[in-house]
Amino acid sequence: MSTNPRCHPTTDIMNEYIQGNLSTGWSVAVSAHLELCQSCKHKFSELELNFVSSWMQDSSGNGTQDFSHLIANIVDQPQLDSIDSAVLRQSPIGEIHMLDHSFTLPPILAKAANEGLVWKKLAGGINQAKLDIDTETQCEFIYMSPGSQTPMHKHQGNEITLVLDGSFSDEAGIYEAADFIVRSGKEEHQPVSEEGCLCFAVLDSPLTFTRGLARLFNPINRYRFRKTIAQQS
Repeated sequence: MSTNPRCHPTTDIMNEYIQGNLSTGWSVAVSAHLELCQSCKHKFSELELNFVSSWMQDSSGNGTQDFSHLIANIVDQPQLDSIDSAVLRQSPIGEIHMLDHSFTLPPILAKAANEGLVWKKLAGGINQAKLDIDTETQCEFIYMSPGSQTPMHKHQGNEITLVLDGSFSDEAGIYEAADFIVRSGKEEHQPVSEEGCLCFAVLDSPLTFTRGLARLFNPINRYRFRKTIAQQS
């Protein structure tokens, strides 16, 4: 397991996480990264302290500052059933078995995986297991077999990929365990894994394949994405 990941959530993402403005899927990805990355854990503590200090200073001023909208955002965030996030943050990282491999997962993801995964084999040595976490995003484990690659694609929206084990590469670089990668609709890439890789991915829009016969699956991808979101609502 990498102890020095190269890719991290931005300060803006972490502040949105602290304020409860992220979808549950994004929040789970950030929380899992914090379990794996010591530097981000320290940064999160500092940002959280700064936020609380700012809140207290504003609240003790002229009394005109209204935080009701902020409280409502935090309270209204959908929660994972039967998961106590405070306890999970203090729990050690555990091991879970997927397919024919054993992987180390952050507790929040191990809990979701223990509730049962249905793996589907996709083209190119890719395996996918969706998680019913969020009504706004599609959350899934992606296992890339050694020597596998995805078709060239881009995103209509945003995608978070958290590397949990192994590594993969694309046009922008190499990513190893604990790396937190954000891709936007402007980027086109083709992930490849020589050694094999397990990732947790969160998408707020379907993939769009951009080359070859894979483009024929774009209407199916859009339909499946809408169906997945509808089932989680």
